[in-house]
Amino acid sequence: MVGLGTKTAFRVVLLTPRSKLLDCRAGAVVIPCTDGLRGILRNHCPFLTGLSQGIMQVRGLADRPDAFYILEGGFARFSENHLTVLAYDVVTFEGLDPEKVKQMVSHARNVVVGQEYIKTQLQRTDVTRSRLIVRMAEMASLLVPEA
Repeated sequence: MVGLGTKTAFRVVLLTPRSKLLDCRAGAVVIPCTDGLRGILRNHCPFLTGLSQGIMQVRGLADRPDAFYILEGGFARFSENHLTVLAYDVVTFEGLDPEKVKQMVSHARNVVVGQEYIKTQLQRTDVTRSRLIVRMAEMASLLVPEA
């Protein structure tokens, strides 16, 4: 795993139109770009990219577990070991009561299971977001396998 020493960490800032969700130093980040997933480590070449819907993984954080966020599009810029992510909307489990997270994942599973009845584009979007919620719960080791 990537260490968090000053030689391997870089600054990560996650913003939405409403708030700053994250401002920390991380060892590695994976973001969902319009051209696929992009892994970022310290001293990555500078870039500006569009974001697609997907899970942003922030790994190698000091004094806390890895963080995961579902991004609903936006833009990301990396320059001089500073990653700024401007997302249109973000879903995360951080700061939520464990019971609320459990309900959220349970609802997402139910939406995914009932996907054969999808009729509108809005319902398809809900299924995609639900799949991402279930996947994010798996990544964060919050998902208890169903019996």
